[in-house]
Amino acid sequence: MVRKLRAFDEFESSIQVGDFIELCEEESFHLARVLRVKEQQFVEILNGKGFLVEGKCVQVFYQQVKVEVTAVESVSRLQPDICLGVAWTKGRKWEEMIRPLTELGVCRITPLFTKRTEARGPLEKFEGKRRKWCKLAIEACKQSGNPWIPTIDLPSNLSDFICDHSSSGELWIGSLDANKEKLQPSSSASRVSLLIGPEGGWSIEEEKLVCEEGGRPFSLGPYTLRVESAALSALAVARSVHLG
Repeated sequence: MVRKLRAFDEFESSIQVGDFIELCEEESFHLARVLRVKEQQFVEILNGKGFLVEGKCVQVFYQQVKVEVTAVESVSRLQPDICLGVAWTKGRKWEEMIRPLTELGVCRITPLFTKRTEARGPLEKFEGKRRKWCKLAIEACKQSGNPWIPTIDLPSNLSDFICDHSSSGELWIGSLDANKEKLQPSSSASRVSLLIGPEGGWSIEEEKLVCEEGGRPFSLGPYTLRVESAALSALAVARSVHLG
């Protein structure tokens, strides 16, 4: 199977066959220089909001690629919406999660400051980081063909996350207690919110708070997983309920 050549552009949903898209310099350079696309070749362009267009390259320069739209497709987001609240991790661990979570179709990612979070800092310093995270998500969309870019939040605390997510859908919290129930969201749920704690686990108070708000603790097995492993595993398990 031949890999599709993909690019990203924030085109409007009103786009039609016969319209033209002029890609930004960065996307043009990647198509022309890295992927070596030629004039008359077809590429797929995502807008991150559920739309895909197929187009024919009518102009190819390193600084500008122009594409004529030949087909337009609207793709519904995978259901349910799965939102992840994940304990903030230091170093590159957080960035390394963005790509696979996006490829698996996560709807929203929220970094959380918890009682046992090692890395903290003022929210202002995370604005630049979030721009980088969104760029990584775009690259993952182009790689996988997922036309939906996840929402990536600035860091939040647990109580704020619960307020945003406990009123609709299902709320689950990962537990280090292997005797807890398996993660098995209802097949009718429209939104599932998953909480993944730090490697040291949630505090007793944090787990209690979530459960008091209707959250259900779940186990991913008898072994302690790294934060990134737990986040990916939980998303895959929750998604499989609806894809199985």
